Amino acid sequence: MSNERQRLEQEALEQLNRGSAEGALKAYLSILRLDPKDRRVRQRVGEIYIRQGKHQDAERHLREVAEGLLKENAHRAAVSVLKQLAALRPDDPQIQLDLGECYLAGSYQSDAKACFDAALRAWMGLGKPLLAAKAAKRLVETSPQDQTARLRVAELLEAGGDLDGASGAYSEVMEEFRRRGRMDEVGRIAELALKGRPDDVGLLLDAAAGRIQQGEFKRALQALQAAFLKGPKEPRTLDLLARAFEGAGQAERALKVLLELSRVGADRNDIAAEADALRRAAALGPHDTEVAERLARAEDRLGRLERKVTSLSCVEPADEGTLRAVVRAEVLVRYGRFAHAEEGLRAAMIGQADSLALIASLAELLVAAGRVPDALPWMERLVPRAGSEASAILDRMALLRGIDRVEVPAAVSDEDLLDDEEDPPTAPPLSKAGEEGTIEDATERGDRLHREGNLAGALMAWRQALSEDPLNDSVLSRIAALRNAARAAEPQPAAEPDFGAPDEGTFAEVEPDDLPGDSWGKGGDHDVDLERARALAADGEFQDARDLAAHQSGLAARVIEARCLAALGDPVGALDMLREATSEAADADPAYPEAIFDLAGLYVLTQKARAALRLLEELRDLAPDYRAAEVETRIRALTSR
Repeated sequence: MSNERQRLEQEALEQLNRGSAEGALKAYLSILRLDPKDRRVRQRVGEIYIRQGKHQDAERHLREVAEGLLKENAHRAAVSVLKQLAALRPDDPQIQLDLGECYLAGSYQSDAKACFDAALRAWMGLGKPLLAAKAAKRLVETSPQDQTARLRVAELLEAGGDLDGASGAYSEVMEEFRRRGRMDEVGRIAELALKGRPDDVGLLLDAAAGRIQQGEFKRALQALQAAFLKGPKEPRTLDLLARAFEGAGQAERALKVLLELSRVGADRNDIAAEADALRRAAALGPHDTEVAERLARAEDRLGRLERKVTSLSCVEPADEGTLRAVVRAEVLVRYGRFAHAEEGLRAAMIGQADSLALIASLAELLVAAGRVPDALPWMERLVPRAGSEASAILDRMALLRGIDRVEVPAAVSDEDLLDDEEDPPTAPPLSKAGEEGTIEDATERGDRLHREGNLAGALMAWRQALSEDPLNDSVLSRIAALRNAARAAEPQPAAEPDFGAPDEGTFAEVEPDDLPGDSWGKGGDHDVDLERARALAADGEFQDARDLAAHQSGLAARVIEARCLAALGDPVGALDMLREATSEAADADPAYPEAIFDLAGLYVLTQKARAALRLLEELRDLAPDYRAAEVETRIRALTSR
């Protein structure tokens, strides 16, 4: 067979030299009958058909060659064949797509982009949006930063009926703009996505947030109405609803929504969110004594909750190695890198598992990461060795568990529980049982007093039991149940807030003439907005906090914005922002020490220890009273490297 093939190929060449394409074609076709998989000969056949003007025959042979090369990922060899096919069938989008794939594999980005674009337009002309989306996705790969191309993918998928795919594509674009802090674009794209998913609460809220930012409060309220009906207890819905009412000049309705938002925070044991909502409510109703009292209680709880166990003297690092591990973990936690921080602490604990400093640092790390149940056992390990500071640890544990407060010693009264009496009754004398004068068990005595209806006496007895056994979950549960029963006896608010009488219209029916000129976030009190941003950041809502801070001027706003940027995974961007802000700010700016302290932390995080040390030493000289202990601790840690 090989001799016959050689003879036929020699004959084909001779015929070509004589100018006889027909004779060469006949010889080549004879070779293909002997070896149908010979792509080189088949391509020659296709080229001869092109010369003869037999385009259909040429296309058939060249397609077979191209398909074989693509299956073997021979992209470079396939380019010439596909270019011939594209010349024959310029209206075939699949050929353009395949040619673009080959160019992309060879890193010819501009050529690939032109082919994908041609395929996209051809499929759109044929009315096939899903196939056009396929080309659009490949086009995105040639221009990954082009959000318009990404948006086109979503629109084509939606037009083709692939709503899930369109939703995912819209979400990708929205998240990119959210990362950039462009909430106006997030809102605009959310409105596009709502055409395919009109009941999606997340999209409704994003659209409303964008409208609020632009000062279009009536349109924001229309989206929020639908979201509220689906989730009247959703914190973000209530937050945006309050902002929209406030921006629309309806302070009374905004106040009602904020009070409901504070109740939702309290129900979820989110003390920071409760306090933030009450601060905003107090700003709207400065003469409302009930709001002021609730705010005072919430801020008291928040202040206690923010007193971390790492601030106690009993857990101070005893050596330089422990100090470095604790400081490094603190910096990583500050910027949301919980896994790295935990890995470092657990590695440090291998040689010193009983280190109170490391245990406390790990416990607070777990709390910051939202893993409170995992943190509590580590805090429990601190109590027996904390001495007089054990009560502070127990108080923090109680708050984290959702129990209002556990007091030590037991003689302290509970005013909330006994608000119907002027003075709390004293505990009954300890009874004795038997001739040996054994003191009655405090827990059993509390149970007995509770059955008799003496709630104050029961509370005091149980607290005495806690003073002897601070980690007694059974007693803690009794106290929690007693407090919950006391709260249940109080008058409860309506299940849903009343946003106004029927004649006032629904909250989606705000007249355009009632809208103020400035939108929420652009007007209003600067300090109040900064406090809102701080509260959002403390609650882990870094993107919302950044959005709010970005609309404020001054160094304090840049500090918050940089913290959020670092927490969102861009410490280098945060470093650049804060470095520029501090270079333009005056040393007398009240926020300057805080900015320098944070900037030093960012330098540590980006492996620039020398620059961090220089800033900390500058801070020590400039503001010796600002976080003096932490500044000295970090200076020692950096100096010892």
